[in-house]
Amino acid sequence: MPASRWNGRYVGVGNGSWGGSFNYQRLDEALIAGYATSSTDTGHRGAPRDKSWAEGHPEKQIDFDYRATHETALTAKAVIRRFYGQDASHSYFNSCSNGGRQGLMEAERYPADYEGILSGAPALVWGFDTFVRGDLQAFEQRGGKLVIYHGGLDKPETSTRFYTDVRTTMGDSTVRGFFQLYVIPGMRHCGGGGTPSDVGQTIRASDDADHSLFKALERWVEQGIRPEGVTASRFRVEDEPSSGVTKTRRLRPYSAVPSKR
Repeated sequence: MPASRWNGRYVGVGNGSWGGSFNYQRLDEALIAGYATSSTDTGHRGAPRDKSWAEGHPEKQIDFDYRATHETALTAKAVIRRFYGQDASHSYFNSCSNGGRQGLMEAERYPADYEGILSGAPALVWGFDTFVRGDLQAFEQRGGKLVIYHGGLDKPETSTRFYTDVRTTMGDSTVRGFFQLYVIPGMRHCGGGGTPSDVGQTIRASDDADHSLFKALERWVEQGIRPEGVTASRFRVEDEPSSGVTKTRRLRPYSAVPSKR
């Protein structure tokens, strides 16, 4: 990206399936919106639901579980530094499904890689010998911010249980300072459904923090303004704001029990 179009930020994009592939669609969106960006195929190629590539290759399993995402972040930051002559001002991660899991693994294992992580419908047990544990203390202490969103038609219990476990371990006050969960009524896996379900999963330069969880996360990281909610939108044509908004719905962060504001 030309320096004149770069907004100074870096965003990593995850891989949403077993199959090794680069998420070119999300890369394009991030670039168009002004971000330096990267993606990884986690070191292998395969069909979306095929994991035969991992048989007898524990090193490939480790790459898939967590190492490839971390190494990609380190390499991308080095390339940014060399190309632009400066570090990115802030680093973010945005992905869904297995990519959402990758974001949580980053927060747990490599809390310095990203300052803000938007994790959609994270597949918490979609790995081999490693699992998302919810150990977010180091990430929180470094000032990291985490937002998870999960469709109401997509078995959100995995995310609500994860959120509740983290809050039980770390305490409500601490969690409210760095971690939010949004359950989107009527939303399917990562998007879609018959109700307003666009909450900024797609990065767009024109979005604002009131209508985009990614922009709200960005503001939380850079300005310290904790999101109070997001307005979900339904467009005439999915993923195309220019087609017109047909319906909106205001959503609040998930809370298993009432908490003082």
